[in-house]
Amino acid sequence: MSETNDAQSPRAAPATIRRWPVARHLCMLLSIACGAALTRLLILRTPDPQWNTQVLLLTAAFATSLWVAVKQWAHWQRPTDQACQLIRQIRDGEMPVAELSMVRGGIEPMIPLLQELMHDLKQHRAERSKLENEMRQRVANRTLALERLIGSRRQQATRDSLTGLYNRRQLDNHLPELVERCLADQTTLSLLMIDVDHFKQVNDTLGHMVGDKLLGDVGDVIRSSLREQDLAFRYGGDEFVVLLPGQNKAQADVLAKRLSSLVDAMGKTLRLTPSPRLSIGIAMLQDLPQPSAETLLASADRLLYEMKTTRKQAAA
Repeated sequence: MSETNDAQSPRAAPATIRRWPVARHLCMLLSIACGAALTRLLILRTPDPQWNTQVLLLTAAFATSLWVAVKQWAHWQRPTDQACQLIRQIRDGEMPVAELSMVRGGIEPMIPLLQELMHDLKQHRAERSKLENEMRQRVANRTLALERLIGSRRQQATRDSLTGLYNRRQLDNHLPELVERCLADQTTLSLLMIDVDHFKQVNDTLGHMVGDKLLGDVGDVIRSSLREQDLAFRYGGDEFVVLLPGQNKAQADVLAKRLSSLVDAMGKTLRLTPSPRLSIGIAMLQDLPQPSAETLLASADRLLYEMKTTRKQAAA
């Protein structure tokens, strides 16, 4: 390889750069020495006949050293500062990598290598950003799937799968808290104990699939008839419980009649005699001598079976 090619090669640049600080230091020392000697001559002004010659020589040496230092600065220091500034701007995304090609001077052979490194760095950052985005997306998808699974498990733990209403366990958890809150706030609380009459005949005559559908339809009727703050539970079998916070006896009677009417119309479509219908016992928390969750449920259950007994006696 020729000497010219070696000088222009990026691999030869570091050796050249290492020689320039030595030359710069020599120029600085020479300039300082020349300046000191010239100052001494100007101060002493000795009558030496060679004085003028010495002054001229020192001045020439000083000027030469100064010129070499300025040339070195223009050739190395200024391009280096320019390259450093451009590299910072490219790193921050303010400049394209191609702007480095504007740098001239002694470090010019290094520019292609710097551009290659900057391109590699940019590509590496893009790949890392893509990988991070993929990881975040995977984590988000897994988190969403986990949340859905937890929500499904929670719903299975709190809801009755057939009717979609809350299950008996949730009634045991909610009712004592609601009773305590209503007693503390002195607000009314109505409880409806609901039973589907002649449900066994539906199962025996039309099959359990029809019976399950009837229970699911009754759950839909109950859920669609409630306010947002009301709560409905499947108590067990063909029995349901509805909690009406803030509702008095008259308001609870209106809801009971509505539910009975809707289920009566639905039961007639089965063409059974007697057709399924609802018996409902309504208990008020404030009417109990010793109000509690247990006594409220017991009172509603007692009133429910009083209604069923009265209907049986009337039918007989």
